[in-house]
Amino acid sequence: GAALLVTRLLSFLWGQAAAALTEIHRAGYCSFYGECGRNPEINVSLLWSPVPCLSNTPARLLKNATLSKLKEVCPQLYMGENATYACCSYTQLVALQLSLAISQAVLTRCPACSENFANVYCQNICSPNQSLFTNVTRFFNRTTILGRQVGVLEYQCFYNQSFADQSYDSCKGVRIPASGGYAISAMCGKYGATLCTSQRWLDFQGDSSNGLAPLDIDFQLVPANGVIGEGIVPLNSKTWSCGEAVSADGEPCSCLDCAESCPQIPAPTPQPPPFKVGSLDGVLFVCCLLFCLLTVLFGAFLVWRCVSRSRQASGEGQQRQRDRLTRSEKLSQATHHVLGEMFRRWGTMVASHPVSVILVSAVVVVGLSCGMVFIQLTTDPVELWSSPDSQARQEKDFYDQNFGPFFRTNQVILTAKGRPSYTYDSLLLGRKNFSGILSMAVLLDLLELQTRLQEIEVWSEKDGRNVTLKDVCYAPLNPNNASATDCFVNSLAQYFQNNRTRLEMTASQTQGSQTGMVDWKDHFLYCVNSPLSFKDITNLQLSCMADYGAPVFPFLAVGGYTGEDYSEAQALILTFSLNNYLRSDPRYAWVLLWEQRFLQVVGEFQRAHAHTYTIAYMAERSLEDEINRTTAEDIPIFAISYLVIFLYIALALGEYSSCRRILVDSKVTLGLGGILMVLGAVFSSMGFYAYVGLPSSLVIIEVVPFLVLAVGADNIFIFVLEYQ
Repeated sequence: GAALLVTRLLSFLWGQAAAALTEIHRAGYCSFYGECGRNPEINVSLLWSPVPCLSNTPARLLKNATLSKLKEVCPQLYMGENATYACCSYTQLVALQLSLAISQAVLTRCPACSENFANVYCQNICSPNQSLFTNVTRFFNRTTILGRQVGVLEYQCFYNQSFADQSYDSCKGVRIPASGGYAISAMCGKYGATLCTSQRWLDFQGDSSNGLAPLDIDFQLVPANGVIGEGIVPLNSKTWSCGEAVSADGEPCSCLDCAESCPQIPAPTPQPPPFKVGSLDGVLFVCCLLFCLLTVLFGAFLVWRCVSRSRQASGEGQQRQRDRLTRSEKLSQATHHVLGEMFRRWGTMVASHPVSVILVSAVVVVGLSCGMVFIQLTTDPVELWSSPDSQARQEKDFYDQNFGPFFRTNQVILTAKGRPSYTYDSLLLGRKNFSGILSMAVLLDLLELQTRLQEIEVWSEKDGRNVTLKDVCYAPLNPNNASATDCFVNSLAQYFQNNRTRLEMTASQTQGSQTGMVDWKDHFLYCVNSPLSFKDITNLQLSCMADYGAPVFPFLAVGGYTGEDYSEAQALILTFSLNNYLRSDPRYAWVLLWEQRFLQVVGEFQRAHAHTYTIAYMAERSLEDEINRTTAEDIPIFAISYLVIFLYIALALGEYSSCRRILVDSKVTLGLGGILMVLGAVFSSMGFYAYVGLPSSLVIIEVVPFLVLAVGADNIFIFVLEYQ
C-alpha cells in the first residue's frame, strides 16, 4: 500500500511538473520535441504516426542529415548551415514528409496551396519559436527503456486570422481532376466545399476522429489586434496567394484551380442603339423594301421576255434558232443512237439464248451468294458510327493500345413512386429535408439488389467454368488478383461498406447541450460532404470509403438533386464497372455473359417491384443488343415488303382482257422473276464483299435490299410499259 501511494504521489508530482512546463512561452523555445509512441486514446489508425513528447526546451541547432531533411521537407525554415534551429528530430521530419505526401498528391496542382499547407504543419512541428503559438493542454505518461516520457495528447495552436484565411483561400479552388470536385471538400469534414471556412478546414485536420490525425489540435484564430496574454504570440507566417509563384522559376496555379490566375477578359463592347425607321424595326423595313424591289424587277423581266418573244417572228431569226438547236441536238441524237444500238444488240443476244443466259446468271448469282457464309457483321457502335481515320478514333485507338480499353459501365437508376419526403433533425448539421427515396426500406432493397448482382455466377460453355464478378470487374487497387470486395462498385450502400449491420447501427451522441441518437442519416450527411474520410465524427465512427478502398463521391451515389442538397435526391444510382477487353481476348466473352445475366437479374427485380419503384438500367452491351434486336424485328417487315411489292407488280402491271387469260395478263412470272432478280442482286453483292473480306453491318442489310427493290420495281414497269 505504501509503495502504491508513493507511486501515485510521484506520478502526480511528475504531472504537475509537466503541466508547469507548458506555461513557458518564449522565443527560441519548443513546446514538444521527438516522438513518444502512439496515442493510447486512438484504437485504430490507418497511418501509424507517433505523438510528440512534451519538452519545454530551447530549439536545437540542426546539422548533417537532419538539416538536409529539413531543407527538403520544410525549406521555408532553412536559415543556413550554422543558423538553422528547429523543434523537431529527424524521425519527426520523416513522418511529416510521409504525412504531407498524401495531401500534396492532391494539392500539388497548385504550388502556392501545396506550399502553404506544408508551411502550416512545418511551423507547428518544427518552428524554433514553437512555444510562442502553441500551448499543450493534455498529455500522458509512459515508461520506456529511455525512462519516463510525457506524450502530448492535445495542444492549442494560435494563428493570426489573416494567416489562416490566406492559407485557406489559396487552396479552396483546387480541383480533383478525377472527380471534377474541389479538393477542399475532402479536407473539411461534414461541411464539404460549400460550407467550409478556414476555421472548419483547420478543425477537421486537428480532429483525431478523422482517422488520420495522431492527436487533437485546437486551432485558435486570433484577429489582427487580438490580445491573448501569457506570452502567447499568434503565428503569422508568410503565405503565397494562388496566383503567385512560390519561387523565381516557379509558376502560379492554373486558371482551373485559381481564379486569380485567369487572364482578364475585356469587358464586352456595349451594344449600339437599335436601328429603327420611325417606330418600325429597321432590319424589317429594309427586308420589306428589298422584297418589293426584287418583285418589281422580276415582274419587269417577265414582261420584257414576253415582248421579246413576240417580236421574233421573222424567218431569218427563226432559221438561226433552228440551226442553233439542230447543232445541239445532233450530239444528243448520236449518243442516243449509239446507246440504243448497244442495248438492242445486248437484248437480242439475251433473248436469242434465254436458257444459256439464265443458267450462267444463276451460276454466278449462286456462286457469289455462297460468300454469305463468310459474312462479318459489325455490331460495335464505335465501328458503325465513327470513321477509322477520324481524329477521335485515332486518339481512342492510341489510348486503348497504351492503357487498355476504358472500363465498361453497367448502371441501375432507381426512383420511388409516391414516397413522401420528410424532415430529419441532425445533431451535426441541424434540420435537413430528406426525399422519400432515402429511407431505410429503400436502402435495404438497394442493398439486396446490389448483393444479388455481386453474387452473379454464369456458366461459360466455351471455357467450362463459372464466371463471377471478380473475373471481369474493374479493380483499380488490385487489378491482378481481385477479390469480390476489390471490384469498382459505386452506390450509397458503399458509405456503409455494403454491410447491413452498419447501415442499421445507431448510437447515442452529445453535441453541445443536446443529446440524441445518430443513425445512417447522420453518417450519410457526413459522407456526402467528406467522401474521403476514414471515420466520421459521430459516435458511429464509420468510414465513408468504399469497400474497394476509394471514395464514393455523392454524384455517383444519388441523382436528381438541386445544387448540393444531396439529402433531397430523387434517385439512387448503382454502378458496376467492368474491364473492357479487346474483342479478340477470350475474356471478352466472359464480360458479355456476365452483363447478360446482369440485365436478367435487374429485369427480375424490376418486375418484382413494379408497383414500388421505377427502374432504369443498362449494360455496356445494351446498345449493341438493341441494334441486333431491332434488326431481327425488321426481318418479317423485310419479307412482307417484298411480298407486297410482288403482289403490286402482279396486279398493276397486267392488262386484263378475260378471266381465262388472267394468269397470262397479270404477268405473275414476270413479277416473280423481277423480285428474284432483285434478291439475286442483293445476295450477290453482299456475298462478293464477304469474299473480299469487307465487313457489313445490320444497318446496310436493312437499307440495301429496299434500295435495290425500289430501283428494280421501277425498271420492270419502265421496260414493260415501254414495250407495250
